[in-house]
Formats: sequence, structure tokens, C-alpha cells
Amino acid sequence: MSGGEWVTIDQHWCLVEDGSRVVPETDPEARWLHWSPGTVVLREEAERLGAVKPAAKPAPAEAKKAPPAANKQARPAQNKGR
Repeated sequence: MSGGEWVTIDQHWCLVEDGSRVVPETDPEARWLHWSPGTVVLREEAERLGAVKPAAKPAPAEAKKAPPAANKQARPAQNKGR
């Protein structure tokens, strides 16, 4: 199995009438069995259908700013733009 992260389903999941998402088999909206426990599916599909929560994405690393050079002014000169 390649091409993405895989998850193992731990309960029965059923599709709703329009097939847009899955719900537990005890849900009144459940229509057709889609996955049974032990089924291995792509995380992307399980997230799209609502069987698992989206994986937490790592926070973007903050860009480290170099301190300004000592010979640079903190503010632009007053005569700029004339």
C-alpha cells in the first residue's frame, strides 16, 4: 500500500442517502454499510467522508529575521520621495 497515509477503521461506518458522508451504523441517517472494523483506507478519504478528524498540520515555522545592519537607518530619511 503506497501513495498516502493509511488508517484502520475501528467501527462500522455507513453512507448516508446521498453518499456524501459516513455515519456510525446506529445513526438514523445510515443507509449502506461502507466500512467494517479492520478495513484499511486512505486517511484522505476517511477525512473527506467524516470518519476521522483531519490530521493536525504542524504550525508553520516562523521566519527568522536577521537584525538590520548597523549602518542602516531605522526610518527612511525625511527627504525621500521629494
